[in-house]
Amino acid sequence: MTVTIDEKDIQKTGIETISVRTAKTLVLSDIVDLLEGRLIALRIANYYPQEEVERASKQLLKHTAFERYLRAPDIGVQRTGITFFETNGSWERLERYYEEAYPSIKSLRQTFFPYLSPIDKLRVELEDIWLAGTYIENIHGRRMLVGIGRVFEDGFELPPHQDVLLRDILDAPLPPTHSLDKLIVQCSANIYLRPADIGGELEIWDEKPSSGQQKAIRDQKYKYEGIVDRRNLPPAAAVIKPSAGDLILFDAGRIHAVRPSKGGPRLSMSMFIGYRGQDKPLTYWS
Repeated sequence: MTVTIDEKDIQKTGIETISVRTAKTLVLSDIVDLLEGRLIALRIANYYPQEEVERASKQLLKHTAFERYLRAPDIGVQRTGITFFETNGSWERLERYYEEAYPSIKSLRQTFFPYLSPIDKLRVELEDIWLAGTYIENIHGRRMLVGIGRVFEDGFELPPHQDVLLRDILDAPLPPTHSLDKLIVQCSANIYLRPADIGGELEIWDEKPSSGQQKAIRDQKYKYEGIVDRRNLPPAAAVIKPSAGDLILFDAGRIHAVRPSKGGPRLSMSMFIGYRGQDKPLTYWS
């Protein structure tokens, strides 16, 4: 049976006109517009220099740590380091996450040496731009991972889903060891090094279902319970075909997906950015 989304039951932005803004450089006003919901996505064209993209792609593809997400092994996306969302209910995975976090950061950094990695470039620029500063997210008093490389296998899609830190925290085997200010927005930052020849478009919907609402429209054929059945969704509010070197930022709480691709591998780097208000520091994690 197909479950349809009732418009009154799904949280929307409340903003009549949302768009994808393309800019040449990362500036504060654009970041604020994105985080305050006035944009559905912010795209910085040629963010990572074109002359470095191909060299960086070759270096990253040599990385030995690529594996599929432990929580979504039937989805053809591989990443370089275990992410926090994969630790659900497992002390062993949580400990592995924290033990490998800093070595994973260093390993990616060394992969791009002597050049600045795409993730480090973004971190440095946000630190310069955001007046309240930035720091690595802290849930259990231990260093979290920031930045992963991702390979999208040919013929696979990344199905519609949300990324919500609060749900990942509730799924973790250990509650936070201190109080956490509530996130207003969890922003996904993606830097594209090698787009697919065919397909691989990023889709973003103007829907942010609650945990309960998401369960009602779950796609049961996937092992990961966070996947949404796209048959229950309207057309995406934005469809973006990335180019090599692009940085694309968007609210990861919105349902989003990546269409199947061919002529890959489709290669990118990503991290999350937490927003708690313009007078609060931004936080990073993966």
